[in-house]
Amino acid sequence: MKTMRSIFDQTFVKSLKGDEKGKMRRNKLVIVAIAMLCMFAQPALAAPVISVEPSYQNVLQGDTFTVNITVDPADAEVMGAQYDLYFNNMLLNATEQTNGTFLCQDGASTIIVTNEINNTIGLVGYGETRIDVDYGVTTPGVLSTITFKAMEPGTSNLSLSNVVLSDPLGGEISGVVVNNGSVKINETHFNISGFVNYSDGSPVSNPNVTITNLNTSEVFIADTNASSNYYLVPTNFAHISEGDELHFYATDNIGNFTEFDHTVTQAEMDASGFVQNITLYPPDTTPPDITNISAISITKESATITWETDEPSDSLVKFGSQPGPGNYTETVYNASLVTYHSILLSGLTLNTTYYYVVNSTDSSNNSAQSSEHNFTTLPEMIISIGDASTVSGENITVPIIMNNITRVGTADILLSYNQSIVHVIAINDSDFDFIDAVIDNSVGVTRIGAYQISSPGLNGEVKLANVTLKAVGSGGESCTLNLTINELKEAGPEEISIPATTHNGTFVVVENTPPGVTNPTANPPSIPEDTDSEPRWGETSQLNVTVTDDCGVASVSINLSSLGGSPDQPMTRIPGTDIWTVTVNASVGTAIYNGSYLPHNLTVYATDIFGNVNASVSIQLTVILNGDVSENGNVTLYDAMYLGKHVLDKPGFETMNEGIGEVSGNNEVTLYDAMYLSKHVLGESGFEILH
Repeated sequence: MKTMRSIFDQTFVKSLKGDEKGKMRRNKLVIVAIAMLCMFAQPALAAPVISVEPSYQNVLQGDTFTVNITVDPADAEVMGAQYDLYFNNMLLNATEQTNGTFLCQDGASTIIVTNEINNTIGLVGYGETRIDVDYGVTTPGVLSTITFKAMEPGTSNLSLSNVVLSDPLGGEISGVVVNNGSVKINETHFNISGFVNYSDGSPVSNPNVTITNLNTSEVFIADTNASSNYYLVPTNFAHISEGDELHFYATDNIGNFTEFDHTVTQAEMDASGFVQNITLYPPDTTPPDITNISAISITKESATITWETDEPSDSLVKFGSQPGPGNYTETVYNASLVTYHSILLSGLTLNTTYYYVVNSTDSSNNSAQSSEHNFTTLPEMIISIGDASTVSGENITVPIIMNNITRVGTADILLSYNQSIVHVIAINDSDFDFIDAVIDNSVGVTRIGAYQISSPGLNGEVKLANVTLKAVGSGGESCTLNLTINELKEAGPEEISIPATTHNGTFVVVENTPPGVTNPTANPPSIPEDTDSEPRWGETSQLNVTVTDDCGVASVSINLSSLGGSPDQPMTRIPGTDIWTVTVNASVGTAIYNGSYLPHNLTVYATDIFGNVNASVSIQLTVILNGDVSENGNVTLYDAMYLGKHVLDKPGFETMNEGIGEVSGNNEVTLYDAMYLSKHVLGESGFEILH
């Protein structure tokens, strides 16, 4: 702080740094004259004042309060200010010092040279100066604000020292009047007290009680004595505030303890303390007593296991689909400490027996486990209506069936459908004692109601009703027969709903027009017999046919039995088209010759989704003896000669089915094939098979 004068001097020099030397010489005499004038005028001016405000305060122990350090320049231009403020560090604790608006009241920038708080010696130091201007302030204002916390009762002086106010030239302003202050701290009390007892009501003599303020980390040790279970923590507002979280820890020094948190309220501050009685719980070595184990609310995929205990404890169910402790492959746990326990087991398999035990552990880690019990999940209960189809204008009857039902007494079911495709004509023939229905074909809804009168409920497979349907739509139209459960309940005195799912049906108006079959083609239209049973180049033909149907084509097949193939060979649809295709070859002995080669008529069978079949179209394919390039019904040396002349482009031999002439198996027709064919005709070894 003793260097503040030099700091202000440096700041002043910097503010003049941009002036030219010549200008400073020209102004030198003016400055001297002004300085002399100020010296003679000084006695007539009021002295600047730096003050602690308010000069006196009366506060409570634990209070937080502030003081302002104010400056009245008394017409002097103040460029910078510094001070040290001393206080009694046994009574006060300085927590914060912030700058005021005195030096920047006109918008000028300032720098804080020092801002120091030292509670060890009871000192607050501060220094601030204006920058980037060459003039000071003359209006009073707050230089800084200091925040204190009152720690102990007594009176503390707030004494200013090392006070320096500087002018724009960096010089110290003389004659500064210093006004100190003081604060009186009045004593406060905050007492936390109570009695420590065991859970059975007996006193805990000479307990150990520790309270930790979690907001300040202060630890308080309670006053106790050997002849009493009373404890007392005397403190004050300096150490306890509204909203503080206090952690209590109490023990009897033989292993029993308890701990908990308490938040201080404003009412407790107003009352200067509060009473907190403490209970210790001796060790519990008795496990819970488990009774009334039951499996309830059993469905096809879930069940709830319930039991009771004589003390609060957690809930654990171990279970599996096989009996015995080693087969409990699943567990469900709830950590809540309760006396009535309920655990839902979900994701189970329908119609399955599960074996389980229940386990409960109390807060002292005493655990008890039951013997093994079991339950069986329900099979899937289904209400279904079957698919139905008939031609337009005709009737058909289909039942609504309940499967795996148990104790059913009441059923209220909606059947909805597309009224432009199908109508309900009648509802009758139910397994229930009473049945009635409201049929509304104008909107396509029929409501069926049934209930039992004479029996405790129907079980197993139960027929709700036969439904007579009439097809009113066009061939190929279809719609869903949709079931909705309004009500399905047991026949007992308690109103218990039965969970069930619905399986809907489909109604189709049958069409009796078979598919259309056109454009039968074979490419190529003739092939040789496959004499080596290995379909090669030129020995296969692709058979195509176009099949169309408004309702959909189910399948297309072709009879290849005359070629040595399947009588029901499937054809494949070419994606994105109505063309169905199959590639075929011809077995040995399938060539038909009667003055010329005759074609095979291969019948196509096109079937639609209703089973209507069109077998009126055949694909013609001619089979020729392999090597009979002259197509005279025999394979002779003439064919070898013909083949050779064809290869050599001799006039009169231009026409030839090259698939018939390629007999060597190399996928091309050359003179080698003519030679191969001649050797075959002559029976030479190695040429027995035509490829």
